[in-house]
Amino acid sequence: IEADHLHILSNNDPILKQLIANHPVPTLKRSDNFLHDLIKYIIFQQISTKAGNTIYNRFLEFYSFKKSDYSFEWEDKDWKKIGLSHQKKSYIENLFHKNNLEMIDSLYAMNDSKKIRSLLIELKGIGPWTIDMFLIFSKCDLNIFPRVDLAIIKVIKNLYNVDSMDKIELIAKRWAPYRSIATLYLWASLDGYTRKTYFKEND
Repeated sequence: IEADHLHILSNNDPILKQLIANHPVPTLKRSDNFLHDLIKYIIFQQISTKAGNTIYNRFLEFYSFKKSDYSFEWEDKDWKKIGLSHQKKSYIENLFHKNNLEMIDSLYAMNDSKKIRSLLIELKGIGPWTIDMFLIFSKCDLNIFPRVDLAIIKVIKNLYNVDSMDKIELIAKRWAPYRSIATLYLWASLDGYTRKTYFKEND
């Protein structure tokens, strides 16, 4: 994230200008483990940040991503101890199917976010919110607006005094082509927010 990006956002939006002035510059780093990321985003679906971190850390105790292959097996007692629902357990298992692993691996060389979205949406348990998180935090696409993130919608309604999605979409258009950066600042305006662990309110 460069100074020019922040300058453009500040010129286009006085409210965002205040947020930029009052918060540290966020950081984004392209991921080198997309499978890991997708599992994390699935775990954080529809639960609080605190609960997500607890379950995610338990999963990391169970499964090491340092393995040379992606063999994956667990018993009922394992995923129940981790704290996963049966649905999320099945979503994670589905990622380890050979065809899905190959598709996920193909995403490293892919920079077309529309194409990435069309591929990921075919995976069980992967919806618009999860894909938005992937594009922002894993691929570092700077122009993603997570319109199904309830926390983002709430903070925009409060800061901009609007009450409809049509008006919110118009506001978000001001931020192009740096809508992800604007989103990071809006998240930063929330109490208790931390960029690295915020995966809340999902599909």
